[in-house]
Amino acid sequence: MDLTSRYHKRPDLADALVRAVQRLRKAQQSPRRPRRSVQSTGRSERQWRVTDRLDAAAIRLICEAAAKGVSKPALAKQYGVSLSSIQRLVKREEQHQFDGS
Repeated sequence: MDLTSRYHKRPDLADALVRAVQRLRKAQQSPRRPRRSVQSTGRSERQWRVTDRLDAAAIRLICEAAAKGVSKPALAKQYGVSLSSIQRLVKREEQHQFDGS
C-alpha cells in the first residue's frame, strides 16, 4: 500500500510519514535488546512484622506506656518502629482486652 499518494498535497504530513517509516526500518534492523525485569534475589533477612522485632514483654510495656499517656511518636522512636506500628499494636491489644473481658 502506497501511503505517499495520500500525503502528496500535504508536505508537512508527508515529511512526518517519511521520518516515521525511517524510524520503523531502523528499529527493525537493530538487534533486539533483551528485556530487563525486576527479579527477586530471594527472601530478605529483614524482619518485616513488628511482632517479629518486638517480644511480648516489649509489646506489653508499649501498651502500658500508651495507656499511661506516653505519646505514641515517643514510643515509636524509643522502640525503633513506625508510628503506625505502635498504633496498630495498641489498638490490637485494646481489642484483645475488650474481647477477653
